[in-house]
Amino acid sequence: MIADYVRAHSIDEVLTALGEATGRTQVIAGGTDLITRLQRGALADILPYHGVGTPPTEPIRVVDISNVRELDGIAITSDRLRIGAATRLADIERSPRLVGAWRVLADGAARVGSPQIRNLATLGGNVCNASPAADTIPPLLVLDAAAEILSVRGRRIVPLAEFFVGPGRTVLETGEFLASLLIPRPPDAATAIYLKHSPRQAMDLSVVGVAVLLAPSADATSGRWLGRIALGAVAPTPVRAWAAEEVLSSAGLDGDGTWAEVARQAAAAVAPIDDIRASAEYRRELVAGLTERALRLAASQLA
Repeated sequence: MIADYVRAHSIDEVLTALGEATGRTQVIAGGTDLITRLQRGALADILPYHGVGTPPTEPIRVVDISNVRELDGIAITSDRLRIGAATRLADIERSPRLVGAWRVLADGAARVGSPQIRNLATLGGNVCNASPAADTIPPLLVLDAAAEILSVRGRRIVPLAEFFVGPGRTVLETGEFLASLLIPRPPDAATAIYLKHSPRQAMDLSVVGVAVLLAPSADATSGRWLGRIALGAVAPTPVRAWAAEEVLSSAGLDGDGTWAEVARQAAAAVAPIDDIRASAEYRRELVAGLTERALRLAASQLA
Protein backbone atom coordinates (compact mmCIF):
# COMPACT_ATOMS: atom_id res chain seq x y z
CA MET A 1 0.00 0.00 0.00
CA ILE A 2 0.96 3.65 -0.40
CA ALA A 3 1.56 5.11 3.04
CA ASP A 4 2.63 8.60 2.00
CA TYR A 5 2.53 10.71 -1.14
CA VAL A 6 4.71 13.77 -1.79
CA ARG A 7 4.33 15.97 -4.87
CA ALA A 8 7.57 17.87 -5.33
CA HIS A 9 7.83 21.20 -7.14
CA SER A 10 11.61 21.57 -7.22
CA ILE A 11 14.72 19.44 -7.19
CA ASP A 12 15.38 20.57 -3.63
CA GLU A 13 11.96 19.24 -2.59
CA VAL A 14 12.70 15.91 -4.26
CA LEU A 15 16.01 15.62 -2.44
CA THR A 16 14.38 16.55 0.87
CA ALA A 17 11.64 13.96 0.41
CA LEU A 18 14.16 11.26 -0.44
CA GLY A 19 16.39 12.26 2.45
CA GLU A 20 13.53 12.10 4.96
CA ALA A 21 12.31 8.69 3.87
CA THR A 22 12.79 5.94 6.45
CA GLY A 23 11.39 3.04 4.41
CA ARG A 24 10.86 2.10 0.79
CA THR A 25 10.40 5.08 -1.52
CA GLN A 26 9.14 5.02 -5.11
CA VAL A 27 9.90 7.99 -7.37
CA ILE A 28 7.28 8.44 -10.10
CA ALA A 29 6.51 10.93 -12.86
CA GLY A 30 3.87 9.42 -15.15
CA GLY A 31 3.10 6.60 -12.71
CA THR A 32 1.85 4.25 -15.43
CA ASP A 33 3.66 1.23 -14.02
CA LEU A 34 2.64 1.99 -10.44
CA ILE A 35 -1.04 2.49 -11.30
CA THR A 36 -1.42 -0.78 -13.22
CA ARG A 37 0.05 -2.72 -10.31
CA LEU A 38 -2.23 -0.95 -7.85
CA GLN A 39 -5.21 -1.91 -9.98
CA ARG A 40 -4.10 -5.56 -9.96
CA GLY A 41 -3.42 -5.50 -6.25
CA ALA A 42 0.19 -6.34 -7.01
CA LEU A 43 2.02 -3.42 -5.47
CA ALA A 44 4.73 -5.67 -4.07
CA ASP A 45 5.94 -6.67 -7.55
CA ILE A 46 6.72 -3.12 -8.70
CA LEU A 47 10.08 -3.04 -10.38
CA PRO A 48 12.37 -1.38 -7.84
CA TYR A 49 13.53 2.10 -8.69
CA HIS A 50 17.02 1.57 -7.22
CA GLY A 51 17.24 -2.20 -7.42
CA VAL A 52 18.38 -2.91 -3.86
CA GLY A 53 17.28 -6.38 -2.79
CA THR A 54 13.93 -7.92 -3.68
CA PRO A 55 10.72 -5.87 -3.85
CA PRO A 56 9.44 -5.62 -0.27
CA THR A 57 5.83 -5.72 0.84
CA GLU A 58 5.87 -2.91 3.41
CA PRO A 59 4.04 0.37 2.73
CA ILE A 60 5.87 2.72 0.41
CA ARG A 61 6.31 6.46 0.13
CA VAL A 62 5.68 7.90 -3.32
CA VAL A 63 7.59 10.97 -4.45
CA ASP A 64 5.98 12.52 -7.54
CA ILE A 65 8.39 14.58 -9.71
CA SER A 66 5.94 15.35 -12.51
CA ASN A 67 5.62 19.02 -11.46
CA VAL A 68 9.37 19.67 -11.25
CA ARG A 69 10.01 21.93 -14.23
CA GLU A 70 13.78 21.44 -14.15
CA LEU A 71 13.22 17.73 -14.85
CA ASP A 72 10.95 18.23 -17.85
CA GLY A 73 12.06 19.22 -21.31
CA ILE A 74 14.65 18.93 -24.05
CA ALA A 75 17.66 21.23 -24.15
CA ILE A 76 20.43 21.35 -26.77
CA THR A 77 23.90 22.82 -26.33
CA SER A 78 26.88 22.88 -28.66
CA ASP A 79 27.98 19.40 -27.66
CA ARG A 80 25.01 17.50 -26.27
CA LEU A 81 21.30 16.93 -25.80
CA ARG A 82 19.78 16.91 -22.31
CA ILE A 83 16.36 15.35 -21.74
CA GLY A 84 14.79 15.66 -18.31
CA ALA A 85 13.67 12.43 -16.69
CA ALA A 86 10.09 13.72 -16.36
CA THR A 87 9.77 14.47 -20.09
CA ARG A 88 6.73 12.73 -21.56
CA LEU A 89 7.34 10.12 -24.25
CA ALA A 90 4.76 11.84 -26.45
CA ASP A 91 6.80 15.06 -26.31
CA ILE A 92 9.92 13.16 -27.32
CA GLU A 93 8.06 11.40 -30.13
CA ARG A 94 6.87 14.73 -31.58
CA SER A 95 9.87 16.92 -30.83
CA PRO A 96 11.24 18.85 -33.84
CA ARG A 97 14.55 19.17 -31.98
CA LEU A 98 15.36 15.49 -32.38
CA VAL A 99 16.91 15.50 -35.84
CA GLY A 100 19.55 13.37 -37.54
CA ALA A 101 20.73 10.39 -35.49
CA TRP A 102 18.91 11.77 -32.44
CA ARG A 103 15.66 10.94 -34.24
CA VAL A 104 16.13 7.27 -33.33
CA LEU A 105 15.09 8.11 -29.76
CA ALA A 106 11.82 9.59 -31.02
CA ASP A 107 11.26 6.39 -33.01
CA GLY A 108 11.78 4.29 -29.88
CA ALA A 109 9.46 6.49 -27.82
CA ALA A 110 6.78 6.14 -30.50
CA ARG A 111 6.80 2.35 -30.07
CA VAL A 112 5.91 2.45 -26.36
CA GLY A 113 2.31 1.50 -25.55
CA SER A 114 -0.58 3.59 -26.82
CA PRO A 115 -0.92 7.35 -27.39
CA GLN A 116 -2.68 7.58 -24.04
CA ILE A 117 0.25 5.88 -22.31
CA ARG A 118 2.84 8.02 -24.12
CA ASN A 119 1.02 11.19 -23.06
CA LEU A 120 1.60 10.20 -19.43
CA ALA A 121 4.67 7.95 -19.34
CA THR A 122 8.12 9.55 -19.13
CA LEU A 123 11.59 8.79 -20.43
CA GLY A 124 12.96 8.48 -16.90
CA GLY A 125 10.29 5.97 -15.97
CA ASN A 126 10.92 3.87 -19.08
CA VAL A 127 14.64 3.82 -18.28
CA CYS A 128 14.39 3.27 -14.51
CA ASN A 129 11.90 0.44 -14.79
CA ALA A 130 14.90 -1.32 -16.34
CA SER A 131 12.82 -3.66 -18.45
CA PRO A 132 15.03 -5.62 -20.88
CA ALA A 133 12.33 -4.94 -23.51
CA ALA A 134 12.07 -1.15 -23.03
CA ASP A 135 11.85 0.58 -26.40
CA THR A 136 13.79 3.74 -25.54
CA ILE A 137 16.85 2.02 -24.11
CA PRO A 138 18.48 0.52 -27.26
CA PRO A 139 18.26 3.93 -29.01
CA LEU A 140 19.78 5.61 -25.95
CA LEU A 141 22.58 3.05 -25.86
CA VAL A 142 23.64 3.56 -29.48
CA LEU A 143 23.55 7.32 -28.84
CA ASP A 144 26.07 6.79 -25.99
CA ALA A 145 23.69 8.33 -23.45
CA ALA A 146 24.60 8.80 -19.81
CA ALA A 147 22.40 9.05 -16.72
CA GLU A 148 22.59 12.17 -14.57
CA ILE A 149 21.88 11.03 -11.01
CA LEU A 150 21.20 13.34 -8.08
CA SER A 151 21.04 12.87 -4.31
CA VAL A 152 21.77 14.88 -1.19
CA ARG A 153 25.31 13.52 -1.52
CA GLY A 154 25.78 15.27 -4.86
CA ARG A 155 25.70 14.49 -8.57
CA ARG A 156 27.15 11.62 -10.53
CA ILE A 157 27.14 10.66 -14.20
CA VAL A 158 26.88 7.00 -15.19
CA PRO A 159 27.14 5.74 -18.79
CA LEU A 160 23.83 4.10 -19.63
CA ALA A 161 25.67 0.94 -20.68
CA GLU A 162 26.63 0.58 -16.98
CA PHE A 163 23.28 1.68 -15.52
CA PHE A 164 21.40 -1.64 -15.63
CA VAL A 165 22.36 -4.54 -13.39
CA GLY A 166 19.43 -6.92 -13.92
CA PRO A 167 15.72 -7.06 -14.81
CA GLY A 168 14.14 -4.16 -12.95
CA ARG A 169 17.46 -3.30 -11.28
CA THR A 170 19.75 -0.32 -11.76
CA VAL A 171 22.77 1.23 -10.07
CA LEU A 172 20.57 3.82 -8.33
CA GLU A 173 21.16 3.78 -4.59
CA THR A 174 18.86 4.73 -1.74
CA GLY A 175 18.22 8.47 -1.81
CA GLU A 176 19.18 8.85 -5.48
CA PHE A 177 16.98 9.60 -8.47
CA LEU A 178 17.47 9.96 -12.21
CA ALA A 179 17.40 13.65 -13.16
CA SER A 180 18.14 13.52 -16.88
CA LEU A 181 19.63 11.66 -19.82
CA LEU A 182 22.70 13.28 -21.37
CA ILE A 183 23.31 12.47 -25.04
CA PRO A 184 26.44 13.68 -26.83
CA ARG A 185 26.13 15.21 -30.26
CA PRO A 186 26.45 12.35 -32.78
CA PRO A 187 29.34 12.24 -35.24
CA ASP A 188 28.84 14.23 -38.42
CA ALA A 189 26.59 12.50 -40.97
CA ALA A 190 25.60 9.79 -38.49
CA THR A 191 22.33 7.97 -38.95
CA ALA A 192 20.52 5.62 -36.57
CA ILE A 193 17.72 3.07 -36.89
CA TYR A 194 15.50 1.27 -34.36
CA LEU A 195 13.65 -1.91 -35.36
CA LYS A 196 11.30 -3.83 -33.12
CA HIS A 197 9.67 -7.20 -33.60
CA SER A 198 6.44 -7.89 -31.72
CA PRO A 199 3.30 -9.91 -32.48
CA ARG A 200 1.25 -6.73 -32.85
CA GLN A 201 2.23 -3.54 -34.65
CA ALA A 202 1.34 -1.39 -31.64
CA MET A 203 0.72 -1.66 -27.88
CA ASP A 204 2.92 -4.73 -27.50
CA LEU A 205 6.22 -5.54 -25.83
CA SER A 206 9.30 -6.24 -27.91
CA VAL A 207 10.19 -9.83 -28.64
CA VAL A 208 13.46 -8.33 -29.89
CA GLY A 209 14.54 -4.72 -30.33
CA VAL A 210 17.61 -3.64 -32.31
CA ALA A 211 19.12 -0.17 -32.61
CA VAL A 212 22.11 0.67 -34.79
CA LEU A 213 24.10 3.84 -35.43
CA LEU A 214 26.43 4.33 -38.39
CA ALA A 215 28.75 7.20 -39.20
CA PRO A 216 31.75 7.68 -41.48
CA SER A 217 35.12 7.25 -39.79
CA ALA A 218 36.92 10.39 -38.68
CA ASP A 219 39.64 9.29 -41.13
CA ALA A 220 37.85 9.81 -44.41
CA THR A 221 40.53 7.87 -46.35
CA SER A 222 40.24 4.69 -44.30
CA GLY A 223 36.97 3.47 -45.78
CA ARG A 224 35.90 2.51 -42.27
CA TRP A 225 32.77 3.34 -40.37
CA LEU A 226 31.84 3.97 -36.76
CA GLY A 227 29.17 1.47 -35.81
CA ARG A 228 27.14 0.90 -32.65
CA ILE A 229 24.61 -1.85 -32.03
CA ALA A 230 22.27 -2.23 -29.03
CA LEU A 231 19.83 -5.05 -28.35
CA GLY A 232 16.72 -5.31 -26.20
CA ALA A 233 14.63 -8.22 -24.85
CA VAL A 234 17.46 -10.74 -25.40
CA ALA A 235 19.31 -10.71 -22.07
CA PRO A 236 18.66 -9.79 -18.42
CA THR A 237 19.45 -6.18 -19.39
CA PRO A 238 19.58 -4.26 -22.67
CA VAL A 239 23.08 -4.73 -24.10
CA ARG A 240 25.60 -3.26 -26.51
CA ALA A 241 26.90 -5.81 -29.03
CA TRP A 242 30.56 -4.87 -28.57
CA ALA A 243 32.06 -7.73 -30.59
CA ALA A 244 29.73 -7.05 -33.51
CA GLU A 245 30.68 -3.37 -33.38
CA GLU A 246 34.36 -4.33 -33.59
CA VAL A 247 33.74 -6.40 -36.72
CA LEU A 248 31.73 -3.59 -38.27
CA SER A 249 34.28 -0.89 -37.53
CA SER A 250 37.31 -2.94 -38.62
CA ALA A 251 35.84 -4.44 -41.80
CA GLY A 252 33.77 -1.55 -43.05
CA LEU A 253 30.60 -1.89 -45.10
CA ASP A 254 32.02 -3.74 -48.05
CA GLY A 255 29.69 -6.56 -48.94
CA ASP A 256 27.29 -9.28 -47.88
CA GLY A 257 30.01 -11.19 -46.02
CA THR A 258 30.54 -8.30 -43.63
CA TRP A 259 26.81 -7.88 -43.02
CA ALA A 260 26.43 -11.57 -42.25
CA GLU A 261 29.41 -11.67 -39.89
CA VAL A 262 28.24 -8.60 -37.97
CA ALA A 263 24.79 -10.18 -37.64
CA ARG A 264 26.31 -13.44 -36.39
CA GLN A 265 28.38 -11.59 -33.81
CA ALA A 266 25.31 -9.68 -32.61
CA ALA A 267 23.35 -12.91 -32.19
CA ALA A 268 26.28 -14.45 -30.29
CA ALA A 269 26.22 -11.53 -27.83
CA VAL A 270 22.76 -12.31 -26.46
CA ALA A 271 21.49 -14.61 -23.70
CA PRO A 272 17.74 -14.89 -24.36
CA ILE A 273 15.29 -17.11 -22.54
CA ASP A 274 12.38 -19.28 -23.61
CA ASP A 275 9.09 -17.71 -22.54
CA ILE A 276 5.49 -17.42 -23.72
CA ARG A 277 6.46 -14.73 -26.23
CA ALA A 278 9.27 -16.55 -28.06
CA SER A 279 11.92 -19.23 -27.76
CA ALA A 280 15.56 -18.37 -27.18
CA GLU A 281 16.47 -19.82 -30.58
CA TYR A 282 13.86 -17.68 -32.33
CA ARG A 283 15.14 -14.57 -30.57
CA ARG A 284 18.70 -15.26 -31.74
CA GLU A 285 17.46 -15.58 -35.31
CA LEU A 286 15.58 -12.32 -34.94
CA VAL A 287 18.67 -10.55 -33.62
CA ALA A 288 20.68 -11.61 -36.66
CA GLY A 289 17.95 -10.68 -39.13
CA LEU A 290 17.00 -7.36 -37.58
CA THR A 291 20.62 -6.32 -37.11
CA GLU A 292 21.42 -6.90 -40.77
CA ARG A 293 18.25 -5.15 -41.89
CA ALA A 294 18.90 -2.14 -39.65
CA LEU A 295 22.49 -1.81 -40.86
CA ARG A 296 21.43 -1.94 -44.48
CA LEU A 297 18.76 0.71 -43.87
CA ALA A 298 21.25 2.94 -42.08
CA ALA A 299 23.84 2.50 -44.82
CA SER A 300 21.28 3.36 -47.49
CA GLN A 301 20.62 6.66 -45.74
CA LEU A 302 24.34 7.43 -45.75
CA ALA A 303 24.76 6.62 -49.44
